[in-house]
Amino acid sequence: MKLLLVLALCITGLLAGDVKQKRSSTTDHISSGLNAAKDIASVISNSTAFATGLVKIADKVAPFLGVVAPFISFVFGFIPKGPSAELLAIRNLHKDIDTRFDQVDRKFSDVKQLINWSSVKVQFSSIEQKINAVYRKYKEMYQAPTNALAGEKQLFISNYESDFQNSGIKLYDGVLNVGHVFGDGLLVPCMTYTKYDRRKCSEFSSGILNLLLKSAELELAYLQLKGLSSNVDYHAKQWKTRMDQVRSAMSHADRTIASKYHDQSNAEIDRYALDHPGDKMNNHDWANNMYNSLSRKYYWRDWMVISYKDVTGGDKHWNKVCGGYGKFRNHGRNILIASVDKRTRHLDNTKAHSVVNAVHDHTSSKGHCRPHCGTVYHRIDSHTAYDTFPAEVKDHCSPYVASGVIYNDAQPSYKAAANRLVLRNDKFNHIHVFG
Repeated sequence: MKLLLVLALCITGLLAGDVKQKRSSTTDHISSGLNAAKDIASVISNSTAFATGLVKIADKVAPFLGVVAPFISFVFGFIPKGPSAELLAIRNLHKDIDTRFDQVDRKFSDVKQLINWSSVKVQFSSIEQKINAVYRKYKEMYQAPTNALAGEKQLFISNYESDFQNSGIKLYDGVLNVGHVFGDGLLVPCMTYTKYDRRKCSEFSSGILNLLLKSAELELAYLQLKGLSSNVDYHAKQWKTRMDQVRSAMSHADRTIASKYHDQSNAEIDRYALDHPGDKMNNHDWANNMYNSLSRKYYWRDWMVISYKDVTGGDKHWNKVCGGYGKFRNHGRNILIASVDKRTRHLDNTKAHSVVNAVHDHTSSKGHCRPHCGTVYHRIDSHTAYDTFPAEVKDHCSPYVASGVIYNDAQPSYKAAANRLVLRNDKFNHIHVFG
């Protein structure tokens, strides 16, 4: 009898240990998937690294979608026993994810206000509202106390069935512009109305990704709660494919925006020059303000801005700018602007200084010795001085995308990214290279 009792206790202990081990394994699996979602939120919230972020989240989507059903089962697995420490930890992890995505959503809302959706605005607004409304019910459900879970489950299912109306699929169609339901789609209007602002459109795209991930989670949770667990994996794979297509579309849009920097910045420079003429703003302030504006919006490039008096003639200034802008006699000032991709290697500082220091901007001779001998300096005009640059500066655009000699009396002001500009203020001229 004692032997049977001991045997029964051992079996019970083994079963309890097996259940505990299984629950621990499930908890680890769910935590891993939710942490993948946490990584997605962190990555897409960085609007200046959105392009690389789209690549980084590629292998995070499937792990997250793969734990939605286990998460739901885990939440409802504690009825009527009450929540365990593991469940509370899992809930808190999901709440942390929601908080991170809420931060993405706030930036998204700011950008939306810049876009004139005209006739399609109501359609988009309706879809967004439906997704967010049903997701609120979903959060209320998984955060509910144990005794309210059954009721919250029914409320969520009812809300999903009456209000959701395939909003996630409609939003996905809008991103890919299937059937032109949103006119030009969702990505093109952002480019147009933000004047090709890459940062703002990245924030907008991040908000769209957030809504699509919410939609996928809602759909998978609904299927699990309706007892259609055998369909969950199939729908998760469909959503993974959709998210890959959306990432591709957003990546293409991001490259399009980046490629527009030259034309768009040119228009903005002209507008700023018109609004801030030489008699209203000095060259120092103009160069600094223009540089800050360009660097902030076109953050993936390093910039140089030079502003000086609207002098004329090669004797007073001679410059070369590759792929940039030379705007002379422009509303009371001369303007030179150049840029390079941030990934471009910086100038060899020692060599660049050597190149600049080798330019001759004056000659000298001994003056009359009454009462003392002195040295007389004779200015070499800007064009002639520029010609003393070596061929690698004058005749090529790499590594020096800009170079020049500007007469000191033109009072040039320079503003440029660190380690890109080498400038020498000689006796008669400012001499520079940038790259």
